[in-house]
Amino acid sequence: MRSLNEMRQERRRRARRYAGAIVCVLLGATLGVLHDRSSRHSHADPVTSAIRTGTAPFVEGAHSLRRWFGRQVGWIIHGRTLDAEMQRLKAENERLIAENARLREAEITARRLRSQLGFVQQLPPSHVAADVIALFPNPNFRTLIINRGSRAGIRLHSVVVAPQGLVGQVYDVAATTSAVLLLTDAASAVGARVQRPESRAVGVCKGNGSDLLTLAYLPRDADVRLGDTIISSGLGGTEGVYPKGLVIGTVVRVGEDASGAERIVKVKPAVDAYRLEEVYVLK
Repeated sequence: MRSLNEMRQERRRRARRYAGAIVCVLLGATLGVLHDRSSRHSHADPVTSAIRTGTAPFVEGAHSLRRWFGRQVGWIIHGRTLDAEMQRLKAENERLIAENARLREAEITARRLRSQLGFVQQLPPSHVAADVIALFPNPNFRTLIINRGSRAGIRLHSVVVAPQGLVGQVYDVAATTSAVLLLTDAASAVGARVQRPESRAVGVCKGNGSDLLTLAYLPRDADVRLGDTIISSGLGGTEGVYPKGLVIGTVVRVGEDASGAERIVKVKPAVDAYRLEEVYVLK
């Protein structure tokens, strides 16, 4: 049988065991009451505040560490996604640039055509509008190609004009295109007249392969001055191609040859062939 001393020790052990449990239950109940009371008064209980205060530095440190780690290696994790997004944005930017250029060109074309409305209304009803599709500014053969041909009623020697003035004449016709000989070509010549009322001198404007025309066959006493506007005279008999009154250009030089026997008059064409986009063919 156990001794009285052993029985007493056993009771003490059980008492300590139960005492710990009882203390935990009482402490939990006390904390619960405090938390409930603080919540009803919208205040944090002291224990929760103490725990939050004590753990705050650790939580903040962990958050800072996570952000630092994200900055260091995040590009590795998200690199592929970012690269794909960059490529998408680049393609979209290129598309918008092209679309903006297209709209800008459409606006410029519309404005240019609007400015030609008054000129077009003055043309004969039988005219044909055409786009310039090629330009060959060879000094020996100055021509351009338009996108209208025999199917549109274009014929050899049809006169070609622009809002600025005379362009030239058709010298070759296909079904859907035509070739135009420019005034500046060495083979071109047009009867010309000084528009100024005090003069009205008559001559012939000839191309010579340069950017200027030569006004030839003028009378020695012809009144021609710098700045005079030169128009087509409509003269030329049955071989005449150009109707009267079309603007040819402006006088930029007046002089005489070395012998003094012949006058030299240079005319700058009114039409800059290098900038032509649309022309009108008089059938």
